[in-house]
Amino acid sequence: MKKAKLFFINGVILTITSLALRGIGLIFNIYVANKVGSEAIGIFSLIMSVYSFAITIATSGIGIACTCIVSAEFAKKNYINGLKAVKTSILFAILLGVVSSILIIVFAPLVSATWLKNSVSEIPLYLISLGLPLISVSSVIGGYFSSVEKPYKSAISQVLETGVKIIASIILLYINDTKDVESICISLILADVISEIFSFSLNIIFYLVDRRKYLSKRSLPMQMKRKIFKIAFPISITSCIRSGLSSLKQFLIPIRLELSGMSYSLAVSNYGLISRNGYACYNVCKCIN
Repeated sequence: MKKAKLFFINGVILTITSLALRGIGLIFNIYVANKVGSEAIGIFSLIMSVYSFAITIATSGIGIACTCIVSAEFAKKNYINGLKAVKTSILFAILLGVVSSILIIVFAPLVSATWLKNSVSEIPLYLISLGLPLISVSSVIGGYFSSVEKPYKSAISQVLETGVKIIASIILLYINDTKDVESICISLILADVISEIFSFSLNIIFYLVDRRKYLSKRSLPMQMKRKIFKIAFPISITSCIRSGLSSLKQFLIPIRLELSGMSYSLAVSNYGLISRNGYACYNVCKCIN
């Protein structure tokens, strides 16, 4: 009965947190759209579609794998094995995050020239690579808290991260009070990176404090890497395909509008008008992973 009650309470907390964050995000996105204009929102949305695909590569189901394995080990009272699974998952997450960052850096010139029509330089794309390893590790820690029935800690981290992002965005947009599209994108991306650094630091602190109670427990040996790979790999493949197709769809919209006779600037502006929720694709991807 106690387990069912705890499950219900955690579900309510996560639901309320998700709805609140979506509502706050929607209001803030409207504010940003009105402040920077449709063209900047269009370009920023396209950059965020690349970001969401990179996040999918960086997380690659590793958080879900961590949740499954840690839940199973903790249920058998093998606490040290569970913590070893978290450690191994974090190492995989760092590797995936770095690989994703490198891919962004390598393909940034191509994306800027081919898909963004040189409307912005490679700098905004370089900047999004900074937060990928942090997002990857945070997804693992979020999976750990889900497995030990403490998802409220992840909820706290997400709420504070959103608050930091909003405050940083407002400050950076105020400091950089120009209509230059690239400067606007850089300001918004920097605000996101700052919030990711804050969220990552908070998650690490929460995890280090929580794990202390399990360090003195005994466990049986297990092969972590193979189990993690078996769970994460199929999730990674399907998630990358789904996210890749979604990102491609976002880029095809302004391209097809341009083929109808519009200039690229006008096509992106019209795209921005229909995608004023500039963070939506990226935020949904983060929540899923």
